[in-house]
Amino acid sequence: MAGTRKSGIRPELAILCLLIIAVPLIGWQVYRKVTLQFTEIMTALTSHPCTVQVLDGSEYDLTGLGRSKEACNNGDSTQCLDYHVHRDDNDFYLNVCKNVMRKPAQCVDLFGGERSVHSSIGYQTADGVCYYMGQLRSGRWSLLDSRRPEAGLKLTYTGGSQCDGDTQRSTEYRFECNPEAGKGEPVAVFGDCDFVVTWETALACPVKQAGLFTFLFWAFVILAAYLFGGFLYNVRFRHIEADSDAIPHIHYLRWFFGLASAISQQMCESLGDRIPFVSAAWGWLQDKAGGGYEAIATTFGQDGSVAKPPGSKASGGTGILDRQGYDQL
Repeated sequence: MAGTRKSGIRPELAILCLLIIAVPLIGWQVYRKVTLQFTEIMTALTSHPCTVQVLDGSEYDLTGLGRSKEACNNGDSTQCLDYHVHRDDNDFYLNVCKNVMRKPAQCVDLFGGERSVHSSIGYQTADGVCYYMGQLRSGRWSLLDSRRPEAGLKLTYTGGSQCDGDTQRSTEYRFECNPEAGKGEPVAVFGDCDFVVTWETALACPVKQAGLFTFLFWAFVILAAYLFGGFLYNVRFRHIEADSDAIPHIHYLRWFFGLASAISQQMCESLGDRIPFVSAAWGWLQDKAGGGYEAIATTFGQDGSVAKPPGSKASGGTGILDRQGYDQL
């Protein structure tokens, strides 16, 4: 009896079809990842971050000042040429946060080919000379005026061509904040070994400036560090028991927080007379945490004098002892 022939797709053919589809897809993904990593590596070698955040919280973004071949290829014609400044018999070719895109013809002729010319953030050329103005990896940011972050920024490069003796050429960009200047361009180049490039630009103005919140944050950090350090000192060297009494100036802190609690209690009670919900909420909070008057009373003597830490002299005076005394202020 002849056997019946089974219908359907053979397993090996199905696996082959999956491989035909999967292998190109996997290869494409691997190619994309490798290309992306290579691009990131090359970017890191040919540029450095052009965004800056200083200690007070002010932030700057000067990315728009750097010129690149990629931006030129995307249709922005202003990006196709390096910055150029002429001074007497010297020509300076510059870029920001990136190496100069096109190596000057004088340098190529002098060093015997483009490959013999090292990359640099700037070149100084004249009759028969070509000097490197600094190395990209040496870039360092700082403020023009540490007391006025809104004045602008400095960007310093070192490691340029040899100058006098052991001195190497360096370049310092001075980006002055001018909200009406747009991107701007380098105005002038000063110096022979330590170059200074002046530049007015709106991009040197802080895009985010430190405000009251930043000031309060750092004030809190400094205060906390002082209290914690003082606590450790009192416990370690003054042999005070490790409790709240070892905190520096604890009697003043108790008085301050007690006074703040009493004032907030008085305000909430006054507000509670007008809004029943606030009155009920404040009553619940008092049951859980207690009132501020008691906290103040603990820092004063029964005669109303301020309680002093052990070893200090007592002094007379009128203080806040109870609610009646507080209401009389």
